[in-house]
Amino acid sequence: MRRKNMAALLALISVFALVVAACGSGDKSKSGGSTTTAKKGGTPVPGQGFDGTTITLGVITPTSGTASIVGNPLTAGNQVYWDAKNASGGVAGKYKVKLEVRDSKYEPTPAGQAFDEISSKVAAFQQILGTQISQSLIQKLDDQGLAAGPATLDAEWLVEPNLFPIATTYQILAINAVDYYLNKAGGKGKTICQIAQDDAYGDAGVAGMNFAAKQLNFKIAVTARYATGADKTASIQQLQDGKCDFVYGTVFATDTPSVIGKAVAANFTPQWALMSPAWVTAFGGLADVGPYLQKNAWVSSVGASWGDTNVPGMAQMLDAVKQYKPDQAPDIYFAFGYAQAWAMDQILEKAAGNGDLSPKGITAAIGDVGTLKFGDLVPDFTYGSDVAKRQAPPVSTLFTVDPSVPGGLKAAAVNYTSDAAKAYKFTK
Repeated sequence: MRRKNMAALLALISVFALVVAACGSGDKSKSGGSTTTAKKGGTPVPGQGFDGTTITLGVITPTSGTASIVGNPLTAGNQVYWDAKNASGGVAGKYKVKLEVRDSKYEPTPAGQAFDEISSKVAAFQQILGTQISQSLIQKLDDQGLAAGPATLDAEWLVEPNLFPIATTYQILAINAVDYYLNKAGGKGKTICQIAQDDAYGDAGVAGMNFAAKQLNFKIAVTARYATGADKTASIQQLQDGKCDFVYGTVFATDTPSVIGKAVAANFTPQWALMSPAWVTAFGGLADVGPYLQKNAWVSSVGASWGDTNVPGMAQMLDAVKQYKPDQAPDIYFAFGYAQAWAMDQILEKAAGNGDLSPKGITAAIGDVGTLKFGDLVPDFTYGSDVAKRQAPPVSTLFTVDPSVPGGLKAAAVNYTSDAAKAYKFTK
């Protein structure tokens, strides 16, 4: 890539990092997603994070730094859901929800400090963003009996009784993407490779690819790992020297321009499949990188295309956006944040029905809630009291990059599943 184009990409990332997504509010009467009302179980007693009228939930997410391009729209999605729900009366028709948001800076130490600041004031955590950050807080959550929604798709969360993951897992996103390439896109006999960050997030994608290799009987020719923020020249050269036809990328959005930029500069053109956190809508319109992604890349994610109102959950979300945050641009992270709040709502409705909105009562409600439903905005997710048997939905959606559609992603294979994904079982 020409130096001036790379400079422009880096400048754009810096601009993204300064954007703090506003959390919408409003006073209209449209409901949030769950219309369930609390069953008789006694009136919840006020206590930590619940004053008798308002439920306070924590959010630990990057609101500053480069990772805020993910954290801010996620949190905006949380907030829009609760704005709509509160306008209709709140949980059980009478308990409003308030979010206490703290900046993690996408680093474990500030995240731990943020947790310590608010953990005694909240009934649960609506969102904790980041695989390594979630890992660093697991023990604290356990010690204090607090439920939390991990804004990360690692399969590790399946076996944690006080966590409520949604969507599918990073491992399954990888498995389905390579299965699709081999069985639907003429990839049999081609050279399969992967690139991944050298951290816990990268480990999850690599684990999925390694499992797929055993199930689908192929060899991973090259596995290139890199430190986030480091130069990617050697990694791309490693893939190019390996004559890779397909590359699965467990890449975070802050590194995508440099990874793809180096591929453009090297004239390296495999079929890419990028894990969903690699994507930011603006990438599809960037000089050099945008056209390259349009021609050579899929994004492995979940759910429907933004704006597809034939999907009930999407129609509901867009209605809430229209009322409470009409300036919200199409964004996959916003949609995930909205779905995450929808999951918490269903859990809180169950806790309220049980007559217990304490941290312990909310955690217990995760095991009682059964199947969480999202109107196909993201796949339904069946929980249960035995976390050892909990399995993520084995479906994912492969998108092509198309700047002409809202959000820049066009669904190519919706709710794709494979026998390999169905066979994947996470064990701690």
